[in-house]
Amino acid sequence: MSSSRESAGVPVLLYAATAIESMAYGAIFGLLAELQDAYGLPMYALGLIAGASSLAGLVAQLWLARYSDRGHTRLMLRLGLVTAAAGMLMFALVSGMWLFVASRVLMGFGSGMFMPAVRRVVISKAGTRSGEELGRLASVEVGGFVSGAPIAALLAALFGLHAPFLVMAVALVLTAPGLARISEPPIAANPPRRAVRTLILRRGVRSGLAIGAALYLAIGVFDAVWARYLTDMGANTAVIAITLALFALPLVALSPFGGRLADRSGPLKSGVLALALTVPLLVAYGWVGSVALAVVVALLHGFTDAFATPAGQSAVARSSPPGLVAAGQGLYGAVAAGMAALSGFGAAPLYGIGGSKVMWGVAGGCVAVLAMLAWRWGRGSELDGAIAPSDDLGNPGTDLAV
Repeated sequence: MSSSRESAGVPVLLYAATAIESMAYGAIFGLLAELQDAYGLPMYALGLIAGASSLAGLVAQLWLARYSDRGHTRLMLRLGLVTAAAGMLMFALVSGMWLFVASRVLMGFGSGMFMPAVRRVVISKAGTRSGEELGRLASVEVGGFVSGAPIAALLAALFGLHAPFLVMAVALVLTAPGLARISEPPIAANPPRRAVRTLILRRGVRSGLAIGAALYLAIGVFDAVWARYLTDMGANTAVIAITLALFALPLVALSPFGGRLADRSGPLKSGVLALALTVPLLVAYGWVGSVALAVVVALLHGFTDAFATPAGQSAVARSSPPGLVAAGQGLYGAVAAGMAALSGFGAAPLYGIGGSKVMWGVAGGCVAVLAMLAWRWGRGSELDGAIAPSDDLGNPGTDLAV
């Protein structure tokens, strides 16, 4: 029997390119401190280097993703791959702070063009399994990010700090032949020009965006304070790295299953249920008194994220008009990146002022509010039930009610 991925008709090299782009993000995450020491970078440079790609990706997803819906999916894939590879190569060759920032801008801009186009290909080929296939893609992304740091550390130890990015740039270029196998997904006649406004007016899209915002609010908090939080309980750097890998393990293993559940029961039910289970886990972080208990909570949190991640993407895919599938995924990515940045900026000072209980409690409360909004907007929309078998793009709804 053929695998789900094979039946979806998506070239393996497209998944490989997705993983490599994510690896580059993980590599920088793992090597920033060494780069700072090697080049005498000021502390604020770390924030600029880390945040430059997120901002560039947000802009690209918000404004360029729509061109994939207008018959330019293959072009967006090629431009995205070349731009991201150029950013990796530049990062491998330069040494100044602003050149590092410029490299990250290229990487983020490339990824912001590439990923909505990839999701459009996956959605168009998945039919009634769009949630499952988006979950599979999410597991590839997370797996790439998690493996990026240790792979980069090994390559850097053997060949120098710049070697990981040179290797990843070459590896990404080698996936290019896979793009030649991809046919242009069908496009809708006269797709709406005011893409963002058209999408926001749809209740199902707003529900999916709320699920994504809640998910990435928690991720942003996690990224900003997790190392500080565990250090305050006595953990060392090695333990912190292990906990990050453990948190990601359920996401890698279970995201396709989470997407399958979204296909069968509807992304609204699976997504809101996952967020409802996330809320007490976030609050629990503030009350556990040991690293071991925090790791247990993190493992459970990884399980809930494995269901929320494909649910949000599937909700937006199902609710977007046929002519705005990639634009919907770009909007989802932009909202996710923006929320992660906002929550990360707010979490650190809140942790310093109010402590662990207050910070995690506020995070849990915010996720609860977003989950309620997702439920309110999604009830009675196209998200409330299993996917319609006749829809080959996974977005049958036309509910424009506000």
